[in-house]
Amino acid sequence: MEREFFNKGEDVWEYIASLGDSRSKFEGLLAETVFDNEQREKLDRASQVRFVAAIVEPWSGDVMYNLPVLLEMAEEVGWEIRIFRRDSYPELMEAYLNEGLYRSIPVFIFFDEDFNEIGNWIERPAAATKVIEEEQLKLRRRLREENKVEWRQETIREILELSGQG
Repeated sequence: MEREFFNKGEDVWEYIASLGDSRSKFEGLLAETVFDNEQREKLDRASQVRFVAAIVEPWSGDVMYNLPVLLEMAEEVGWEIRIFRRDSYPELMEAYLNEGLYRSIPVFIFFDEDFNEIGNWIERPAAATKVIEEEQLKLRRRLREENKVEWRQETIREILELSGQG
């Protein structure tokens, strides 16, 4: 990423000002983000990072819960952040597809002072993804079992309709 492109992103305050009805919730999550002493020491030593590009959309729950953490970290150590709306920068998003397929957000891209990419972080912590996937599987199984008779009848109805017999 070039500095010129980085500068096209919104600054943090522009982004927060654009949040409308969700602004107060976002600001509450910012205020709730705290670091313990060990984390603060590690942040202080994370001097290699200078710039962070964040690919987001305000409607995303993962953005709502994870962007405040990044912003508080940046405030703590002086990282410069620019916000890029995923749908406004498709070429940027294409370079950071989750598992090479999904346009998952947020994406945080970390750069050194010469704009060499240090690394990136996508969507949510791995531990959260594991729990969410396990719970989704349980929910799908439960709903299939509870609704199997009705859903099978709906399958029949839809297939008949598609075949011109509906």
